[in-house]
Amino acid sequence: MKSWLKSRGEGDLTVQKDRYGYAIQDKPRIPLQRWFERLIAKASIPEDQQRVLEDLAQRGHVVYAVRYRSQLDLVYLTSRLHQLGLHQPSFVFDLRPYLWQPRWYALKIVLYHLGHLLRQGCLPNPYDDGYYRQKVKDGHAGLLFLVGKKGYYRRTILVGNDPLEHLIEIQREADKPIFVVPFFLLYSRAPGREKRRFFDLFFGSKEEPGFIRKFLSFLRGYPDAVLEAGEPLNLQDILPELSDILSERRKQVFQLRRELIESIDKIKRAVVGPTLKSTIELKEIILHHPRLEAYMQRRARSTKQEIWKVRMEADKYLDEIAATYSYTMVQIGERLLSWIWNNLFDGIEVDGESLQRLKKAARSNTLVYVPCHKSHTDYLILSYILYRNNLFTPFVAAGKNLAFWPLGPIFRRGGAFFIRRSFKGMKFYAEVFSLYVKTLVQLGHNIEFFIEGGRSRTGKMVLPKLGLLAILVQAVEEGFCDDLVFVPTAICYDRIPEEEAYLKEVSGGAKVDESIGQLVRARRFLKMRYGRVYVRFAEPVSLQRYLEKYRNGAENMRPKERHAMYRDFSYRVINSINKVSLVTPHSLAAAALLTTSRHGISLIEFREIYRTFYDYLMNRGVELSKTFRNYDASLEETLYDFEKSKLVGKLKDEDDDLEEEVFTMEDSKRLALEYYKNNLIHFLLPAAYVSTSILAQQTFRFGLAQIVEDIAFMKNFFKYEFVYDNEVRDEELMEGVLQAFTDLELLHRVGQGDQPYILAHRGLRAAYCFHGLLRNYFEGYWLVLRAFRYFQKKPYSERDFMKKVMNLSQKALKLQLIERPESMSRIMYANALKFYLEKGVIEKRMGDDKSKDKEQEWYADAGNRHLVQYYSREIGRLMRSPHLALQ
Repeated sequence: MKSWLKSRGEGDLTVQKDRYGYAIQDKPRIPLQRWFERLIAKASIPEDQQRVLEDLAQRGHVVYAVRYRSQLDLVYLTSRLHQLGLHQPSFVFDLRPYLWQPRWYALKIVLYHLGHLLRQGCLPNPYDDGYYRQKVKDGHAGLLFLVGKKGYYRRTILVGNDPLEHLIEIQREADKPIFVVPFFLLYSRAPGREKRRFFDLFFGSKEEPGFIRKFLSFLRGYPDAVLEAGEPLNLQDILPELSDILSERRKQVFQLRRELIESIDKIKRAVVGPTLKSTIELKEIILHHPRLEAYMQRRARSTKQEIWKVRMEADKYLDEIAATYSYTMVQIGERLLSWIWNNLFDGIEVDGESLQRLKKAARSNTLVYVPCHKSHTDYLILSYILYRNNLFTPFVAAGKNLAFWPLGPIFRRGGAFFIRRSFKGMKFYAEVFSLYVKTLVQLGHNIEFFIEGGRSRTGKMVLPKLGLLAILVQAVEEGFCDDLVFVPTAICYDRIPEEEAYLKEVSGGAKVDESIGQLVRARRFLKMRYGRVYVRFAEPVSLQRYLEKYRNGAENMRPKERHAMYRDFSYRVINSINKVSLVTPHSLAAAALLTTSRHGISLIEFREIYRTFYDYLMNRGVELSKTFRNYDASLEETLYDFEKSKLVGKLKDEDDDLEEEVFTMEDSKRLALEYYKNNLIHFLLPAAYVSTSILAQQTFRFGLAQIVEDIAFMKNFFKYEFVYDNEVRDEELMEGVLQAFTDLELLHRVGQGDQPYILAHRGLRAAYCFHGLLRNYFEGYWLVLRAFRYFQKKPYSERDFMKKVMNLSQKALKLQLIERPESMSRIMYANALKFYLEKGVIEKRMGDDKSKDKEQEWYADAGNRHLVQYYSREIGRLMRSPHLALQ
């Protein structure tokens, strides 16, 4: 028998080539292979990681590292890499894949091992015999396991062969680097619960499942399986750092293994999120928090209520606020949203570079996503994008207006927690809400909130609301968490579904509350297409790092100073969003169309203006959507879309080739175009300010000092319209624009001093175009200024005064006192009112409203007529319309 086994083993050529049984030939052979391959094909490795793996394979030798020893992980990873055409493992450390090899080959290996055992009293040792060394030398990829019972004594008692240490020894002789790539495999993305279940004793925990549990998880969760590669470890780079003393070197190897394990754990943290507590458990933590306990005791004494009633009130608030997260709902939502997006949009484009930056931040930090807010689809798109890219979806702060049935319960299960529009007069509610948010970040959950508060009805970023931001800053200051990393996020649309509703609101119509009726009517949007959506993530911002400059005096800050700190940080976030937002053909075309006050524009003139803006944006390094790569086609498609949507009309006599095409714009459609113009106005605003000042000087040889002075005035005048980067001085802003104009030959430098430039003739046309972007804002602010004459008779509430201004604007347009219908914006008038109130042009009084039998705010004349004259005169000067000066 002994000699037969010997002859069966040694006589076979294939076994002589690989006598150890650690090889994976071609791809694993398994039962129901085609079925299995179809299932694993649903798991994807991010494209950027695929490119990294391809690059590593070309530069050196690759060894994949998986956390737990697992036959299923071996088969899954090898098969999927083979499907993707990547360098898959062809050998494995310390695991013989008999089951997945060709049957006769596996049998021969078993026979050989039995023969070796009978002859030598032990199995063949691939470490001592140089098997692994030769495999690496021949360029084969390998696989090793970092944790498990097998190999435990090698790692702790430090006897025997360790795979990682052996690879380091191989690296000493190898010319090319060996890259150890930590790999994370997950078959179920459901977040873990703290409770352990009875069957965990038999089938393994979720963290270290047995084969049966892992296989069942695979069958249940294969559509959402995750394959993510971590940061590769270059063994060639660490060789100089290793000690020559064996005991010290083994400690260093242990530390390297810990780094690889931590890399995998970080990926898991980003994908699965922290351990999820039940809603009941979370509420108990909050209700028993010492801070809330003390507040409830004080409230019970001050209101003379029994403490249990106060607790019931707090519990009621938590029921109103709290999310009831369900991973099953997230899965269902992802399927449903895939269908909706395919019907609504032509695609969702995510910037890969910024996404990878985000993933790296998510692996080590608690994140706060801060997207711009243009549409109700924003939070759905962001959560959808994160889920599809193997990132845990955040808890989302949603307005209480969205808590209606049936959307409210669905959103709660998707991670939404609800916030009231105002905390005014609700200190107890504010205390409960604040502690809920702080507890979420304390537990490590990512948060998403909209710093603008509500959706922007104008297309540009709304000035920030600071309430929730203040709570998050306090969470770090009070030690609920060490740090929060903010992720400013730009979500840009070619077209938005709410276009019609926004138009009504801006024109003075009342906002329609969200309801089930609105939900039913929203079905018609699925019959329309809204172009593409573009998602960009800005550089993550560490709140802790920002607070360091206030560290010495933060505790002693007065309320005004603290408010200024919140405002400064919020402006940084909004500026980051603006910087990473991109320009679409729709926004650029809308801006070009609205440079004129006329009801029509020729195609030739439109193309010239469009090109001027395009060249300026390219010169300033602004990111444009990929659709601009085919410049002419994107322009034609955009005009066709506007024409199809009846935002513009087209006039052309088909029988007369001498007549050029003319695009017409009805007054009622200009506000819709204004929305898309405002999507990019922050990029063109510096040029608009400089152009306005140049034209106001009414000379081709203009003064720089006057430009700086005018920029300062306009930035202050429109402080409630636009968000500025406070780190850029006015002189720098001007110099950047003048340099761009010079590069584009709109200006010529002819000397030094205060008047070094002269305006070219085509530069004059360009200046009119850039200035035209601001004309409706000047007109809107002038209309509000003119309407202050009504205060000479009596005070007005804001609502009644807005009606007066809207009526006045319609008369002014008919009388041609103003040129732009888009200047008739209720939101603009409200911002102007706020500005003039701040400057003392008008004043606010408190008085009784007889119709409502309660105290009301009234606006009244402040008696500062000279301010009315000053601002109207400046508007007239900058618009080159002296008749606008008011007496």
